Amino acid sequence: MKTPSLSVTRIKEGRRLHPCTCTGYSLFLLGVVVVIVMLPMSANGFSPTSTSTSASSVDKARRIHMDRSHSTYLHSTTNTNTNEQTQTTEVSNNRILTNQERILKEVLGIEPETPAEREKRIQTRINKANEIINEKRKSIVVAALAFAAAILNYGWQYTHPITSLSLLSEMQRNSADLNVIGHNGKPTVVDFWAPWCENCKVAAPTLAAIEEEYKGEVNFVMVRGDAEESYNVVGRFGVDAIPHLAIIGSDGVVETALIGPIPRNVLRADLDVLLENSKRLPAEGETVAQKQEIPYTMYDAFRNRPDLRQVSF
Repeated sequence: MKTPSLSVTRIKEGRRLHPCTCTGYSLFLLGVVVVIVMLPMSANGFSPTSTSTSASSVDKARRIHMDRSHSTYLHSTTNTNTNEQTQTTEVSNNRILTNQERILKEVLGIEPETPAEREKRIQTRINKANEIINEKRKSIVVAALAFAAAILNYGWQYTHPITSLSLLSEMQRNSADLNVIGHNGKPTVVDFWAPWCENCKVAAPTLAAIEEEYKGEVNFVMVRGDAEESYNVVGRFGVDAIPHLAIIGSDGVVETALIGPIPRNVLRADLDVLLENSKRLPAEGETVAQKQEIPYTMYDAFRNRPDLRQVSF
């Protein structure tokens, strides 16, 4: 039972490479490399023992070969080199002319530029290049500043958002006076609002956009409906709910009242008609110009008191 076991062990060990065997293979491969490298050297007359002597002989042979080749080349290309040489022996202004300058002078009669002229031309070119670089730098700086300003503006708006209430307060501060109604030839929009009114806040962006769009053509008056000093004005316009937009013609006549958040196209359509009416002139035989009716009407606060429809402060 032990013999098979030992034989198997010996077979396995026999498959392994002994360290001495590895060294032998390495020396063999090294010898092959040396032989391969030395073969070309031997073919050219080199030998390991006379490297320096062979090198000097080869260098001398190479120089002789190069000299002969160069002489042959010069002899065969004399005419070509004469026509294509980069410099000539002609001297102008104490300097050697190039082929291009010589041809320009002989054929076209153009005198070659002096060193001062050449320096001036080069300096002009450098100045123009510097100007272009400076312009590019300025553009980059301006673009960077604009980008930085946009980032800062975005950051400011992000940290200081404009709320609807602040927008309404701003519009209140910029509001026209009530005494402009019917006196400056422009239609008027009177907005009754309050800080606690959610619909007023919803309608604020639309009203602000309309005010910006019709700036200079329409009067926009803001009235805070819950303020004690506004009670008389609230009663005069018959306000019973807010937001309440009183739409008034240029003649001071209240055309209608729009209650709640109103779409922008509705306000724009009514104001366009009022602006058109303000430009109408009385026809022949009329004392008052015929007015066009506004397309959108909602609440008539003067239905039971038509004599108060004409407003003046």
